[in-house]
Amino acid sequence: MSDFRTTTPENHFGPSLLTIASFPANPHSRRRKAHLPYWVKPTLPYGTIRKMAARSRKIVDISVIGLGNWGSSLVPALTSAGIPLREVIVRRKRRSRLPLTTWRDANLEAGILWLCVPDSAIPAAVKEIVRRRPSLSGQIVVHSSGALTVAALETAKRAGAQVASVHPVMTFPTRDVISLHGVFFGIEVEDAVTRKILYSLLRRLGGKPFDLRSEDKAMYHAAGTLASPLLVSALTVAMEAARLAGLDEKTSRRWVQSLAEPTMRNVFARGPEKSFSGPFARGDAETIRLHLQALQEHPILAAVYRSLAGFALDALPVKKSETLAKTLHFVSRPRREKSNE
Repeated sequence: MSDFRTTTPENHFGPSLLTIASFPANPHSRRRKAHLPYWVKPTLPYGTIRKMAARSRKIVDISVIGLGNWGSSLVPALTSAGIPLREVIVRRKRRSRLPLTTWRDANLEAGILWLCVPDSAIPAAVKEIVRRRPSLSGQIVVHSSGALTVAALETAKRAGAQVASVHPVMTFPTRDVISLHGVFFGIEVEDAVTRKILYSLLRRLGGKPFDLRSEDKAMYHAAGTLASPLLVSALTVAMEAARLAGLDEKTSRRWVQSLAEPTMRNVFARGPEKSFSGPFARGDAETIRLHLQALQEHPILAAVYRSLAGFALDALPVKKSETLAKTLHFVSRPRREKSNE
């Protein structure tokens, strides 16, 4: 049973949409044409599949809507990977080597319409797309929100588009270009054909895609918020405490860095339990009492200290945990059981 793949010279995007998983051709067919294998039941209407398959014989082209912090890294990654960039839709057109355009002049004909706008702007952007292009059959509309599900694209779906969420697991604090090589991408998608297209695209960008379920998005994004922006907040709290202890700003930053960097390396190399040290690991209630006394006049810092301490009592190897819970004025409770999954 032989495989068939798209062999058009200009196809730098990989095998065709229907052969991306090396589907064997129908052995009863005399012609080697793009069609579904006789044993595959499509999840999309045949008309939609034919249109999307026709696009896949060429490099899939993309329109990017929005050129903020995330879009400013996505656009150069697309061009560097040789993926055709049909247009970049911005509020105000300016001189640029990029194919910038405004909503007024946008054609919205690309195979993928990728929204790179703030979460709050997604519904309005989708409505504008559908207003200007009422039929989106054969196209994919994507947003990059880590918190919102594909339900935010329902208007585009009703217009005939396949919809997906593609969230880059990376921090983009400014418009400086950040490489997407090695970056994880959480993908929420409703059909297998669109999933294959997006996986292939993201791997071409050097990314590492993985699947997400709609019902998990809020917790997933909360985890990302704890891992990046609130990690910045926790480190800033430590620097503020160091300044309150008399260190100047520059020394405070370097002092926290000297502790935080090796700690983070240890956590990812050895795991949290083998990286945990200090008064909580020793069960040193007297030292913790001194900390709380020093933090009394700084209620926000004290609240952060108590919150992190409470999780440590619950999840990390703390000695004399009941004594420390009383010191922190916590109600003693059974420690969390670890999952074997």
